[in-house]
Amino acid sequence: MVRLRRIAGLLGITIFAALVTGSASAEYNWSNQITIHLGGMEWQYTEELSDMDSFVFKYDIDNKQGNKDHFVSTWELMKADKRMRERFRDAIERETDVRINNSSLGIEVLDIDASLSNNALGPVESMTELTNTYRVTYSFPGGLLENGSTIWFLGEPGSLLSVNFPEGTQIISTKGIDNVSIRTSDLSGRFGAINESIDATESEGATVEGATDNVSATDEGMTDNVSATDEGMTDNVSATDEGMTDNVSATDNEGADAEGAEITYIIDIVPPPQNNLSEELGENESTIPVPTEMPLMGTVYVLLVIAAAVLLLKD
Repeated sequence: MVRLRRIAGLLGITIFAALVTGSASAEYNWSNQITIHLGGMEWQYTEELSDMDSFVFKYDIDNKQGNKDHFVSTWELMKADKRMRERFRDAIERETDVRINNSSLGIEVLDIDASLSNNALGPVESMTELTNTYRVTYSFPGGLLENGSTIWFLGEPGSLLSVNFPEGTQIISTKGIDNVSIRTSDLSGRFGAINESIDATESEGATVEGATDNVSATDEGMTDNVSATDEGMTDNVSATDEGMTDNVSATDNEGADAEGAEITYIIDIVPPPQNNLSEELGENESTIPVPTEMPLMGTVYVLLVIAAAVLLLKD
């Protein structure tokens, strides 16, 4: 139950409400770019809205963050930006979307950033193309990624996914990623159902045909029964970040890990180069430094002695 609420919530928080019924389904795109380091990772979400979706987005800003004058001003957009950060943090705190070795222990959220498109400024009725980005930065304790063997992400089913691992990583297999393409230490595909898997050792760049029929929400759109806002839920809503109704088809706890993407990997840690001073000395080597050039003052002293000796000889 919580997991499905988290997935539906990711879509809901980006536009402050679910999409309007029916006609807006083809005008919304959501993608995920994940960059992993040994000490943490960045997850960037990119949201693209156009036509009716952009109208709904701007209407919600003006109606819930502004003065309801059918015009989105700069201060209203700034309030919406702040609200988006808060909703992302609340959603992640309710349930983490990253696990290593099936555990979130030690994984911390360092920063959440939002950047709403300036194209949202202006009359609410104008349907413009909007591109919003959201970025979450995580930290891992030392050795957590290197000592792990799987990493798991909870994402919007059907949304685009790209993952880049640090140098020296080899991706072994994946679960829950449709149309996956693997290139040693990075991959691309779409969030799907975790019961679909790819073994990178058998076919690098293999694909999964599609997700199961049980997924209730994708980036293709919401069903005609969805009518969700962050103010409240109607009886027909199937899933939002606020809760689940009796109409949800998935069970509460069965197959709790049936959503999300899991990647099995190995990391070959390359040891740092050794300092030459730590190597054993050879038979003819010495630790005593031998000067190759005479110091400047010594040279002057020798020249003065030679000059004095020449003068004495002349006398």
